[in-house]
Amino acid sequence: MAESMGTPPGGLNFTDNISIAWKPVDCQPDHAHLAMINESNESFLRAVSAIGEFFTENAEDDAGISQEIVRLDLKVSLLLDLVSQLIYKQLEIPEMSLVTISSNEIEWQCAIVPEPEQLVFVEVYVQRGTPKPLCFYGQVVSDEQEYNSGCARVRYFGLSGLAQSWLDKLIFRHHRRAVAYKKSMNSKD
Repeated sequence: MAESMGTPPGGLNFTDNISIAWKPVDCQPDHAHLAMINESNESFLRAVSAIGEFFTENAEDDAGISQEIVRLDLKVSLLLDLVSQLIYKQLEIPEMSLVTISSNEIEWQCAIVPEPEQLVFVEVYVQRGTPKPLCFYGQVVSDEQEYNSGCARVRYFGLSGLAQSWLDKLIFRHHRRAVAYKKSMNSKD
């Protein structure tokens, strides 16, 4: 976790360089629009979770089958990387920023951030190589000092229970990977 960014109160979080975009919103979205956003987020987060859990579920299979699956996965990953590079060049994916995602809010730093108490629509590209963002509405909860230093904190607005559950799984998986990486780096010292 970055030292310059505050830790959201309670719960797990993860910090990474992630593409993020936001825009101000004049009024709160209606229930039908929120339902559409939540359905899209649930579907996207479910797919991201399936990609991330592939290796842990298949690690105990027969060694020969596992090796073949890994070989095929590497080929598919290479193909997806090549296609995503082409797509990224055609789309206007925002620049990356240091972003911290927790269960109830998101925080990032950049040159232009939303004003405190502003209602915003945020797009976060949480899965590298995938040109589809996680989208949500939120209320800016940054104080004046954070705002003046280029830090934005936004509390999610209208996130459904199911979308929240899938987001928590994503956060936990990233946190678990960070802990495993830190352990592996410490064991090398």
